Amino acid sequence: MWALALLLSGLVGCGDAAQALTEQAKLQALRLEASQLHDTGQSRQAIAKFEEVVKSAVATDMERAHALRFISLGYYEMGDYPRSGEYAAKAAAYYPQGSYDYLVNMADADLMQGRVVEAAAKLEQAHALAPRGLAANNVLGLLYLGDNGEQYADYPKALAYNRAAFEIEPGRITEIALVRNYLALQEYEQAHAHLLDLSQRYADDAYIRNLLGQAESGLKSHRE
Repeated sequence: MWALALLLSGLVGCGDAAQALTEQAKLQALRLEASQLHDTGQSRQAIAKFEEVVKSAVATDMERAHALRFISLGYYEMGDYPRSGEYAAKAAAYYPQGSYDYLVNMADADLMQGRVVEAAAKLEQAHALAPRGLAANNVLGLLYLGDNGEQYADYPKALAYNRAAFEIEPGRITEIALVRNYLALQEYEQAHAHLLDLSQRYADDAYIRNLLGQAESGLKSHRE
């Protein structure tokens, strides 16, 4: 009888372990789907998937923090800056104060509330901690492109950050930032080469078509 009880207990334990593995697999598939939606510019759908990650019972704190950051980025892409700042602050709360991830998330929260100087200081501090950190390079690149006010635009300075962000994680978002930088510096050939590739991968993307038109117009004017 005791042996039977042990056997049944073991079977229950195996069943629980299998269930946990299944839930983990579902979570990882969900995270991948959310990231792909985000990278292709489908922000609303990506946000919904990342919200599921946050609510998942098997997600770790770091997985929740990662999802909250991408929800913040999604709202930024949609132009909902107050909500973007709110989710950036939620993500920051998962990290030790003064750490790289804390600084970049709080910098995003500052930016969404118009505290650009404070945000830039946090981002530069984060970049010093992790020069190859994607978030710091990406946000500094956008800040110095003038996305948070033309008074902060410094296109040559932005280029170093946008190049680094694209090298660290090549994708639609980082490549578009790099293209915008090339256009601002009137480096039309560089912009055009990237945009030809982007337009093949994202044939229905109106924003990419618009940027491609700008690059072609710039090339034409330089040749005349």
